[in-house]
Amino acid sequence: MTRSTERCAASAALWAGTSVLITDRRGRVLIQRVDYRTTCLLPGGAVDKDESPAQGAARELREELGVAMTVDRGLAVDWVSADSINTPADMRFPGEILHVYDGGTWNNEQIASIQLPEGEIDSVEFVEPSRLHALMSPGDARRALSALRARINNAGPALLEDGRPIAPTVLD
Repeated sequence: MTRSTERCAASAALWAGTSVLITDRRGRVLIQRVDYRTTCLLPGGAVDKDESPAQGAARELREELGVAMTVDRGLAVDWVSADSINTPADMRFPGEILHVYDGGTWNNEQIASIQLPEGEIDSVEFVEPSRLHALMSPGDARRALSALRARINNAGPALLEDGRPIAPTVLD
């Protein structure tokens, strides 16, 4: 690979992220308030070097909620274009690929085991799905709801672009 090819490949690098959809027995979605955003998020974050998205999701659950678990059921994959991201142009990646995994339905004992780290995560709460649009950024809310729909429909992972399905999800 030549230096110009390496620069071209680096300029086309994508950011990979991962998150986990967790619900309680009432069907409410776990969201977290973080100290670096005004909107809420699903638990998750960046995929580290040499880490799969599923491994990243499990690591983020340990770091953010103090919970050790394997996540291996994908609910959504979202291509997020650079134009849809509200960051300065010089800080943007050409795009992002975000994976959403199924963290399951948690009982009271699992919920009580959550241990938030010092800093970053201010709080967590379970909210009705209908409130996600008011609490999350538009793309994050669409992605979370599409993942929830994929779980409910048991139709396989939703394929999204900027949080919008590129194909309808179908009931089994």
